Amino acid sequence: MSFFHRGRPRRLTPLIAGAATAVLGLAALTGCGSDAGGEVSASGAAKVKLGVIPIIDIAPVKLGISKGVFARHKLTVTTQDAQGGAAIVPAVVSGDFQFGYSNLVSLLVAREKGVPVTMVSVGARASENAMKDGSGQLMTADPGIAKVGDLKGKKIAINTLKGINEVAVASVLQKNGLKTSDVTLVEVPIPNMPAALKAGQVDAAMLSEPFITIAQGQGAKPLPVSYAAMGANLPFAGWFTSKQYAAKNPDVVKRFSAALKESLQYAQEHPDEARAALNGYLKLDPGLSDKVTLPGWNPEAGRTEIAPLAQLTVDTGLIGSTRPLDELFAR
Repeated sequence: MSFFHRGRPRRLTPLIAGAATAVLGLAALTGCGSDAGGEVSASGAAKVKLGVIPIIDIAPVKLGISKGVFARHKLTVTTQDAQGGAAIVPAVVSGDFQFGYSNLVSLLVAREKGVPVTMVSVGARASENAMKDGSGQLMTADPGIAKVGDLKGKKIAINTLKGINEVAVASVLQKNGLKTSDVTLVEVPIPNMPAALKAGQVDAAMLSEPFITIAQGQGAKPLPVSYAAMGANLPFAGWFTSKQYAAKNPDVVKRFSAALKESLQYAQEHPDEARAALNGYLKLDPGLSDKVTLPGWNPEAGRTEIAPLAQLTVDTGLIGSTRPLDELFAR
């Protein structure tokens, strides 16, 4: 995967070029086959590898692994970082990962293209505050950008095109009389975004925690462009598997779903432990994890709750109809 944007290609600055190299490495990694996943250990536990994004959203799973939740459901779980849903989807379909975490937009786009993926569980929800969303918040360090209208002609960093962040930006731009073509969308890994903002290489960036808090510490401020701006408590991401794996391993999928639900509920009820879990998979300054804004982790959601996001994806032009939503929930 390389850096690109809607419109004419631009020369990459060193920081962005370095980030692009990191993404290319991730893409190459997820393209390599693996025979380890899906095996059964000596204890009878199924070995599963998860494709994840190193952001706040996956804290419940990391917490569940450390608390032995997955082990109690006879699952031996390992995780591997990836750039975003667009990179994780093909790795799940190829069998490199047995399960993956992705924003729902990337899954809808994949289903419309006939990619055989199916939902296992909702993974996270938006907040109720368009200016304070821990999973998706547009931040800027440019003092000349005070409102959405000021974004015209600016460069905005998102982790992947054709995903939730493109829809989040496009939907709010439209509400404010702008089009996606009025801005330049550039792919940047989320962990690199605070540095890109500080260096002035991008004018705004769609961040997730803990990188929102890091950017704020460097002087960035939020704009009302977020997942919450698309809908309060909107389910925006989830855990999925391939239809082939689900058909061949229904019991493993059932156990994984149960372990997920337990882990998500535990994180929802123990926010301090969820914040502390960040330190287990990210190198953060002392005390930073205590400040992050958490997403909602209620896993109960169906087609009706996700339908508004599917319609926004249609409105953005990434899919032609909401039909992929039905296909996503079909086994």
